[in-house]
Formats: sequence, structure tokens, C-alpha cells
Amino acid sequence: MDHKIRLTENFFALNGAIKPIEDFQYQFPENAPIVYEVIRVKKSTPLFFNHHIDRLINSTALLSLEIIDKQSIRKQIIELLEANPIEENNIRISLVYSTPTTFDILIYFIPSSYPTQQQRENGVTLRTLNANRNNPNAKVENSTLRELADKIISESGCYEVLLVDSNGLITEGSRSNIFLIKDNTLYTPPLNMVLGGITRQVVLNISASLKILLKEEPLPVDRLTEFDCAFLTGTSPGLLPISLIDNNKFNTINLILFQLINEYNNAIAMDIANLKKIL
Repeated sequence: MDHKIRLTENFFALNGAIKPIEDFQYQFPENAPIVYEVIRVKKSTPLFFNHHIDRLINSTALLSLEIIDKQSIRKQIIELLEANPIEENNIRISLVYSTPTTFDILIYFIPSSYPTQQQRENGVTLRTLNANRNNPNAKVENSTLRELADKIISESGCYEVLLVDSNGLITEGSRSNIFLIKDNTLYTPPLNMVLGGITRQVVLNISASLKILLKEEPLPVDRLTEFDCAFLTGTSPGLLPISLIDNNKFNTINLILFQLINEYNNAIAMDIANLKKIL
């Protein structure tokens, strides 16, 4: 399981208590359901906070697990960031269930990396992986899939793995969503096939405001050659151009993509400004 903690930070939170990082000795129960969220923090502000917490609550409901109190988790995150201010890094919220109604709330900083300027300009490469994600709308740990995707990334040097289901349909990245562009139209797999990423939803909102034609529909992997441009969305990458998926090349310079990236950066700036008023 992926429980790496950033040991260079000073504090973490366990069930509402802020604790020194040197006291981190939490033992994750074997096979316990773990519902989680990863939130990007900039200038000690958790980006798109409400969206993330709403998805966390939705994931627990989909799995028939006890639902966390939104104000409680908000308070714990604020207290952790007050004790441990940070310029930019990701935090992970893990709800570790020992029973369907009993759980620990663990919040901690994780090792985080973001695309380089070169990757943002030249795009990144992806490899496809034939795999189905059970209950894709719930953000719950799948250690087997995570380990397989990480193995492919490590061995091939690609940036991300793109999942293809048993029907030959593109679903999502192992930790991202995908969009493709053809003839000034934006395409992405439908919500019932993927985990609805927060950045994905922001892109959908932006595309609507810019009146960009959007089609949410199943996308066969053998149709990749039809598209001009492709990009990933996710907490760490933001909006990131794709230059290659297996042997399929894509343009990384595209007007629609440029517009979306510009508006996404504006959305981040606005989110930081709005949250700082109420935190």
C-alpha cells in the first residue's frame, strides 16, 4: 500500500490531534478499507478543498461506510496547516476503517512532485495497461493496481499509465483523468467509467464557460490515432500535455489546451484568494 509520509515536515494529524512527525508509528491494518483524498496545498491553502471533501464523503457513502463530518475534517486540516505552514506540497487524508462504522482519520504530508517546465512544454509519454478498476467512482486504495502501474512507470520511464478496460475502452490514468481534442471538440470518458477527478471537473466547468464543445463518451483505444491533442488532468500535474501514448503521437501546441490551462491557473489563483478569506 502507498503510505509514504514526508518526514521532512514537522507534524501530522491523527483523529484530530496534531502530533510531531517523529511520533508517527501508525500501523495500517491489513486489508482494511482505506478511503482517501490527496489535496494540493499552495501557500498553506488546500486547493479546491470543498470539492475534495465532497468526493471523500461520496466515496464513503458508495462503500456503505460511516460518513465523516465535513466541518471536523476541515478543522483538522486547518490546524495542521497552521502548525506546519508550507509553500507547496500535497497532503493525504486517509480514513482507515477497522469496521464499517469505526475509523481513524489520518492527515499527513506526502512526497510530492510536479511536472517540470520541459514536461509542460513538450508533453509526457504514457503507456496503456489493460485493467478494470472496481467501483471507479469511489476513491479507495487498490494496492495491486497501484503496484502494477508503478512497475510499468519505473521500467518504461513513462510519466503515467493509461487504463484500458476489457472492452478496449480508455478509462483513466492510474492517478489522473484524460482528455483528447479533435476538430475543436473536447472528448473524455463518461463519469460512470472513471473516478471523477477534481481537476477533471474544473476543466468541465471551464469548457462550459468558454463554450468549448464537449463530448463525454466511451473512447476505444484503437481510435487514438484520430485525435490531434491529448492531455492529463490531476491534483499534481494540473493540466499536462501528452506527446505520446504507446506509439501514437500528439501535438502539444493547441489553442483549446492553451485556453484551458490559462483559465485553470486563474481558477487556482481565485480559489486561493477565496479560501484565505474564510480560513
